[in-house]
Amino acid sequence: MKLDLAPSMLILVAGLSLAACNKSPAEKQADVSRAETENVADKVEADAAMVEKKGEAVGGVVEDSAEVKAGAMRDKAEVIEDVGEAKADAIEKGATGASTTKTTKY
Repeated sequence: MKLDLAPSMLILVAGLSLAACNKSPAEKQADVSRAETENVADKVEADAAMVEKKGEAVGGVVEDSAEVKAGAMRDKAEVIEDVGEAKADAIEKGATGASTTKTTKY
């Protein structure tokens, strides 16, 4: 199953643009961090769904293995979201700045 994230991204960008008018720089930075984290987590979730679908197509032991792998990938997506939210909260509190490097592989 291929996900088309373009409409969602347009809505997200429009919403962030409107909401950004009255936000402090830290709040804006935290919003960007949250959006980037959500994008990465969504990609991991989509990859998990693809692994699961491919396993179902083969069946048997391969399907069982794919389900386990997809479950682990979904757990990883949750961790990514939790870490990203903690980072965004820290940015809002002024405890940290946004990273200048992007890590896309988790």
